[in-house]
Amino acid sequence: MPRLLFFTTVLGAWLVGCQSTQNGAPPLSAKMAERARTVRHVEFAELEQGRSLFVSRCIECHTLPAISRYTAEEWPRLIDRMAKRASLKPDQRKAILAYVLTAREP
Repeated sequence: MPRLLFFTTVLGAWLVGCQSTQNGAPPLSAKMAERARTVRHVEFAELEQGRSLFVSRCIECHTLPAISRYTAEEWPRLIDRMAKRASLKPDQRKAILAYVLTAREP
């Protein structure tokens, strides 16, 4: 029984750690997808790619910033600056920006 308790504790800590890593990256929702399609003319696949890149590439150098930390006007400049450091291709940069701007809208 102690072994099961240890395993459960470790698994729980790991799941909480994963969740806190992605707190800066809200999950995609149907509302976000609809807003991106109608307002930004961005398809769901591009949002998925943007979120995935945001979570995986940005955390290579620093913790994920909260989406609301920067304004919609600040994000493009910030992503441009970071894209060079992260060696992002133009379509990857565009996908991250589409995700971030869509995710920060109410």
